[in-house]
Amino acid sequence: MADTLKNTCSVDLVGLKKLENRSCPLPDDVLAEIISYLPAKAFFKLLPVCKTFRQLSLDSHFLLSQSYYNNTISGFIVHSDNILNSIILIDRYAGVPSSSLKFITDTESIFLGSAGGLVFVLNQKYERFDATTTGICVYNPARRTRCWLPSPPGECTPGGIAVRFMNDEDGVMKDYKLVYVTQTSGLSISHHCRVYDSVARAWTVDKELDLGHQQLDLEDPVVCGDAVFWLSSDLKSYSRIGPYVVAFDVREECTQIIPLPSETVIDFFALFGIAKWEGKSLCLIHYSSFSGVIGLWPLKKTSDGALEWVKMHEISLAQMGFTGEPCFVNYVKLIEVATTTLLVFVTYDSMHSYNMKDGGALKCQDCWGFPYSHNFIPYSNTLRPCGDREELLEAI
Repeated sequence: MADTLKNTCSVDLVGLKKLENRSCPLPDDVLAEIISYLPAKAFFKLLPVCKTFRQLSLDSHFLLSQSYYNNTISGFIVHSDNILNSIILIDRYAGVPSSSLKFITDTESIFLGSAGGLVFVLNQKYERFDATTTGICVYNPARRTRCWLPSPPGECTPGGIAVRFMNDEDGVMKDYKLVYVTQTSGLSISHHCRVYDSVARAWTVDKELDLGHQQLDLEDPVVCGDAVFWLSSDLKSYSRIGPYVVAFDVREECTQIIPLPSETVIDFFALFGIAKWEGKSLCLIHYSSFSGVIGLWPLKKTSDGALEWVKMHEISLAQMGFTGEPCFVNYVKLIEVATTTLLVFVTYDSMHSYNMKDGGALKCQDCWGFPYSHNFIPYSNTLRPCGDREELLEAI
């Protein structure tokens, strides 16, 4: 599958050493701009080359620039019941130290989500006099760093996060708003929403939200502009409430329920997913287990401002080169990599990817050891800092 990813290249250490030793070397800012296009694993190979690269590893502007240029999906975090198990990488130039994953799993962290190369978990925070509280910890597994966010209002319970990165003047997207949503206890389904503003370094929103009356895939949101979208996960419910996508406007603090297309919900065993479409809008992904066909439905605005799903593309597993009868699929996702859009889906034991724009052969990657109950969350291999007070895992 890694062969389908063309946005990165191998690192020529010999060539870089020659470049550094030239009588007229490149200016540091030009060299930093070039290196910032590398994924995290490739950049770490450069640290022994010269002092300049070691200095870049501590430069917050460079780290943010690298995360901006490497915001495409490098792989998937695998978790079950909010417990992180592993990371499957689909970019051969990306990588995460095994010690980082071991540290997160050994601390019994409760997985909340991932965005911009960061992993957000609930963890026990040790206070003075050996007292402990549960708080939100931010990890960068590629850099082996972490930091704690200020304690959110109310109780910290398993849920999900979504991150809206804010555009800075130089485009590095340093600041962000983090949306932390949990399901409240009780007979009826309701949701508690808290929003953290990195500029204010404080939680600025604490309110109950109307996100409908079905369970939501809180760990796998899609952020488009100021809107956060979640897909209802109770898709096989016999209730009179049909499946839907719910949108939360971070700026206006309001919600909207968007029913799924009626054409897609007639199959009781259908599978759904949501993803970004062309980098700016939402797309519904529908897989029919009866026909073995995957359909793409971008969300568009009509002339009167109403939202509607528009079927843009359909492709069968057979057309992608998958042999045999229509099979059981338990996850679907669209990934935008440079000028390429990959359709990724998981079967019983394998993860497959197909180039939606250029076609070509169906790529396959083994997924043995991850049964149906596991969930797959997109991950980007970046150097993004965890926060102003981050610390190295080795020093903890």
